[in-house]
Amino acid sequence: MGLGAIASLSVQAMDANNPLTEELFFSDVPVVLSATRLKQALPDSPASVTVIDRTMIEVSGAIELVDLLRLVPGFQVGHYTGSKFTVSSHGNADRFARDMQVLVDGRSIYDPAFGGVTWSDQELDMDDIQRIEVIRGPNASTHGSNSFAGVINIVTQHPSEQPAIRVRTLVGDGGRRQIYNRFAGVENNLSYRVALKYDENDGFDTRHDSSDTRWLSIRSDYQINSRDALLLELGQSGGTREDGFPADAEQPFRATEDNHAFQQLRWTRSLAPGNEYSLQFYHNYQEIDDSFSDAVTFAPLDVSLGYGFKSQRYDLEFQHTFDINPAQRMVWGLGARRDQAKGVWTFKRGDWMTRDQYRAFANYEWRMTDSLLLNLGGMYEKFDQKEGFFSPMAALNLKLDEMNTLRLRATRAYRMPTFWEDFADQSVVLTGSMVPILQTYKTTTNLKPEYIESFELGYLGSFEKLGLTLDMKLFHEEIKEMIAEVADLNAPDQPFAYINSGSFNINGFEVGLRWDISARSMLHIAYSLTNAYGSQIKKDPPTLPEHYRILDRRVPPLTLSVLGSHQFDNGIKLSSAYYYMDDVDWAGDGDDIDINRRWDIKISKPFELERADGEIALIFQNIGPDNDFQDFHTENVWGERVFLQASLNWY
Repeated sequence: MGLGAIASLSVQAMDANNPLTEELFFSDVPVVLSATRLKQALPDSPASVTVIDRTMIEVSGAIELVDLLRLVPGFQVGHYTGSKFTVSSHGNADRFARDMQVLVDGRSIYDPAFGGVTWSDQELDMDDIQRIEVIRGPNASTHGSNSFAGVINIVTQHPSEQPAIRVRTLVGDGGRRQIYNRFAGVENNLSYRVALKYDENDGFDTRHDSSDTRWLSIRSDYQINSRDALLLELGQSGGTREDGFPADAEQPFRATEDNHAFQQLRWTRSLAPGNEYSLQFYHNYQEIDDSFSDAVTFAPLDVSLGYGFKSQRYDLEFQHTFDINPAQRMVWGLGARRDQAKGVWTFKRGDWMTRDQYRAFANYEWRMTDSLLLNLGGMYEKFDQKEGFFSPMAALNLKLDEMNTLRLRATRAYRMPTFWEDFADQSVVLTGSMVPILQTYKTTTNLKPEYIESFELGYLGSFEKLGLTLDMKLFHEEIKEMIAEVADLNAPDQPFAYINSGSFNINGFEVGLRWDISARSMLHIAYSLTNAYGSQIKKDPPTLPEHYRILDRRVPPLTLSVLGSHQFDNGIKLSSAYYYMDDVDWAGDGDDIDINRRWDIKISKPFELERADGEIALIFQNIGPDNDFQDFHTENVWGERVFLQASLNWY
């Protein structure tokens, strides 16, 4: 499909009225940081990396940040409700996606209590993102446990690049009402940004899942002197989320209250070109208030159940990057982390449970010859009450010529159990007295971390004169010591528990293509083909085939996304995105979902005023004949939606 698209557009690319610019002929190869913590051109990266830049963000027509990740080969996005999302690479995820590491400006936003990321609670807007670097595959050697299926590194724009007052508003179907305000400026050596947002959403057409979110974020960058720089970021958010299903005793209609906050401070000192060190501290806090009463199911008893909890993370890290000589570079560092969680509904704990982690990491790059590059990396981690483990990585990049690079890579990564998996303790209780009458979850096993071994053969073609980048890889992944939810066959009235059980194998092929056809036209294609197989215990002790959970459909065999855009002479920009995902069996409380197809279109027109500029856009989502989009749950259905978006910048 990619070659066909290239052929069909080649005439337009060479049209005399739309010539290729000198900038495209001699544009720099993208530089990434995520794979090793060293700044590397894409051909030197030891991992497959997809870069979602400002152009892709602006033309995608995405309303939700997570929808941008549909553009990454092998990635799946699921909506548990209209405001709760899951993002996975190669499937095998429930609504918490515990195997994906997500960073914002170097700060992990992974939740230690239940895992995953509460995307709607993050104090982050797409307008402020400079780029998203996505590592497609395990990368614990650089970013630690939970960098298991991949790493999403979100880099926000420097406030000095946004010196303006910006207002953006959006209204449309599904009760969507959104307003975003930002003020950024520069005062001497200080750059700053203050942003506020309100977002309202009625959710899916067929669900009780409306939501509202309010947040505030502040960032400041202070250049102390020629060598020292200080970054400060903080934010707070809050909102109401509706949830539940009709006549469901465990998930009835209800409204939850979500609160989130973070603080981040980083000091960087540059000693010389290629030699710098940094010290970073951050704190994340999350609170979910979620409980309900039921006077029917256990009548005449009035009982209560809940899923609420609080969690927080404190993290301190030192990092040093330096050049050994012209052919060798290295980055190393030390870190310490404290994760905490509590919840009377989920852990029977009103006090904080604490898990400390200590880590040491390093990555070594050696340019052995002009065409051969070696990367070796690893991280050692030690958690409370767990044995220490080491996550290694080795990669060899062979530059065939100026445009073509081959990559061999092998790595191992671990996923630590969440607090919920390790210490789940949930019961149905009498309302008021909190006396347990039925235990639903109780983990008594000291779980081992899951681990994955991954091998890949990659190819990167950087055809700068054509504005074309082609990224392909063949891979094999094997997951062992999987953490599984099980029921006890010998005591059916006993609660569910978590154990280590089973293995999962994934073989696949991925392609990513980016073609900047001209200064005003671009095409992006992402394609993934996989074959998965494996099983784990569902009922213990297993004696029959049905006591095992078959995992073959946890990964959609085929996924495809295509994004194209063009700007006409009159300034109107037209872009379109198409997404396809084969049928998949979501894990946990997800459903078996049939083939999904989605087609989006964005039409926008920029304008300029005296000391101001802006844009008006119409966004059409899920158009076309098969437009009953179904996601994660069979009840999650919505048809075509239309949004009007307007933005204005004052300088």
